[in-house]
Amino acid sequence: IVLALALTSVNLYVGNAAQVEVEQLEEGRQQFRAARIRRMVSGYYARHQEWSELQPTLEQAAALYDRRIVVTDGEGRIVADSHQGDGQPWPDSQHRPRLVPIVVDNTRVGFLAYAPDEMPPPPPRQRPSRDEGRFANGGEREPAVSRLASEVKRSLWWTGLATVAGGILLVSLLSRRVLSPLQSLSGAARQLGQGDLSQRVPVSGLSEIGHLGRTFNSMAENLEQAEEQRRNLAADVAHELRTPLSNIQGYLEAIKDGVLEADDATINTIHLQGQHLVRLVEDLRLIAQAEAGALQLDRYPYSLAELLGEVVESFRPRAEAKGVTLSLETAPDLPPVPLDRTRIMQVTGNLVDNAITHTPDGGSVTLSLQCNAPLGDAAPGDAALATIVVSDTGAGIPPEELHSLFERFYRVDRSRDRTTGGTGLGLTIAKQLVEAHGGSIRVESQPGTGSRFIFTLPLKVDPGLK
Repeated sequence: IVLALALTSVNLYVGNAAQVEVEQLEEGRQQFRAARIRRMVSGYYARHQEWSELQPTLEQAAALYDRRIVVTDGEGRIVADSHQGDGQPWPDSQHRPRLVPIVVDNTRVGFLAYAPDEMPPPPPRQRPSRDEGRFANGGEREPAVSRLASEVKRSLWWTGLATVAGGILLVSLLSRRVLSPLQSLSGAARQLGQGDLSQRVPVSGLSEIGHLGRTFNSMAENLEQAEEQRRNLAADVAHELRTPLSNIQGYLEAIKDGVLEADDATINTIHLQGQHLVRLVEDLRLIAQAEAGALQLDRYPYSLAELLGEVVESFRPRAEAKGVTLSLETAPDLPPVPLDRTRIMQVTGNLVDNAITHTPDGGSVTLSLQCNAPLGDAAPGDAALATIVVSDTGAGIPPEELHSLFERFYRVDRSRDRTTGGTGLGLTIAKQLVEAHGGSIRVESQPGTGSRFIFTLPLKVDPGLK
């Protein structure tokens, strides 16, 4: 429809423009003919000095131009009329054409009237005079210029129809080519909505459709990964809950069957398994709240140096018992940091506990606190950050394990006993709590040289954070 409307508009505009040009051309031709006939009549009179033999020549000129031509003498009497005897009267004075003077040797010898309306030509004479031969055309009539406009319009309409037909065919082919990837994308999206997360669409080119296809594939891949993580989480949670529950069930069945006595040692073992179970459930609840953005933080300005000192003192007996040196390094005059004291102590304590666990006898664990420029991609004009580093001299972490270290239930040493290795949620919780404060956490490690866990906290509270 748009193509047809556009071509119709072009045809109308070009047709009207052609009509105007033809009218201007016709007007110029009429003026040229009038001047030529005037020169012919003037030349005739200059040669003959009379009008008596002008009639045949005038009829031939009228036959050539298809116009009525009338010549009068100086007194205004008609001396020659190209249509004399055809029964058509000479127009009255109101509609009579303008008389053009005929001048010979600076003397006006008559007038010429050139009727602009088409009239049937007079019958050709059998014996044209010498002057008649100059204008005779063998009985053929000159084609009308006015036909040019109608021919142009007719050609334009036929060309427009052919163009519309070809354009519709071309648009149909191109539309099919353009819509094909969209139909494929629609089918893949429908299958994806029905649960088939393996759906992907072929992508080619750098067009908007290609970009849409790449975006869809990326979304489908993320959904598939999220679904896989959900299944893995369900399996990991079931696996982690099964161990303490099986232990508790085993001890209770042994007491019930009389195999074990319900003494303090047995009750203490069951109590420890229950504590492990409660801690696991609480960790899962904390992670769920943090990921949903529902974790509420009780923020108020607090000295990080004092907080880290409390953490170091609480873990010092355990470090000394293992033969590990635990030390604290803080920057002077560090301002208070708005934070949730309980959550940050939980983060720092988890990192220190892991560092002591993986540091051999005679090694060292160091906490350092400093204020520096933002890490990562932050702009230099951003707010300064407090940086806490927990470093140890343990065995280090393989490079291929670093990117998965903060995932839920992930353990570098999968054969490690869960009693000593924990649930595998500590670093995940630490990451969620630090990010809830508007900070970031990362790890640097090389096998054989120890590890450095670094997390940052903003010195000012972001109003967008909860």
